[in-house]
Amino acid sequence: MHPKFFPSTHFISILIFLLSHHFPISIRCEDSPYVKCNFPVQCDDEVGKIVYPFWVDGYQPDYCGHPAFKLDCMGFKVTIEMMHGKYDVININYEAQILTIARVNEFFIKDILCPEQNATMDSTLFKYTSNTQNATLFYKCPPGFEHPATWKFICLKFGALDCAFFVLNTSLATELVSICGAGVVVPVLATAAQGFMNHSLAFDQVLKEGFEVKWTVEEGQCRGCAESGGRCGYNLSSSQPSCYCPDKPYSTSCPTLKAPPPIAPTPTALNSPKSSVVREIQIRMMHVTLLK
Repeated sequence: MHPKFFPSTHFISILIFLLSHHFPISIRCEDSPYVKCNFPVQCDDEVGKIVYPFWVDGYQPDYCGHPAFKLDCMGFKVTIEMMHGKYDVININYEAQILTIARVNEFFIKDILCPEQNATMDSTLFKYTSNTQNATLFYKCPPGFEHPATWKFICLKFGALDCAFFVLNTSLATELVSICGAGVVVPVLATAAQGFMNHSLAFDQVLKEGFEVKWTVEEGQCRGCAESGGRCGYNLSSSQPSCYCPDKPYSTSCPTLKAPPPIAPTPTALNSPKSSVVREIQIRMMHVTLLK
């Protein structure tokens, strides 16, 4: 006759506890978005660490940031593309959500490259700050043209030097269209324009200072995710922001994960497979007790 094995009541109690409780599973593998988006990239000291909504192409997965906020690291320069125009990133203020940028290739050795297209922004993503104003450049003014509120300079256009006029007054710029043809609108910092007016900044320095835009997507959304211990990201399938957590992605923030309290097992639905297993173990416990 073979001996019968009866598990101890302590072992059965532990088994019942494990079967009747749900424990969150923490997924921390190296390929998870939580891990992938946890390492900010730094291209240079001036811009600093790059985090959501920005992401660096070639260094981070695209789901770590908003699709329109892709940055490129070119040596020690950081660039961003907006509405088919490329800009140098001068500064990122995450607290105020302000991005300071300047047109790429404004300078070529000692010559100033003539901006040839209007700067355009996607109004659903960016808006100019109060410290940004529009200036206008005119290239087709007639020979001998002069005006006290315009500034003449020489720039490089299509490989040749060209004459241009810089106008800060928007009303005057509108009037000059009939004389000089359509101009090119260039956003500049209002503080830089003031410096140009009082002769403390040269024209090329005004362009180099760039201009400011405020990004308007996900305002405050990332803060809640970060405060809950998550990593901000973007769900490309749903075109919505996402919060990457240790166990899985959530929409806005990570849930508070608490250890199960040392109390009796939580009641399980009677029609669930788990409940039948628990009842079977309880019956075997009673049988063991009766045999003692």
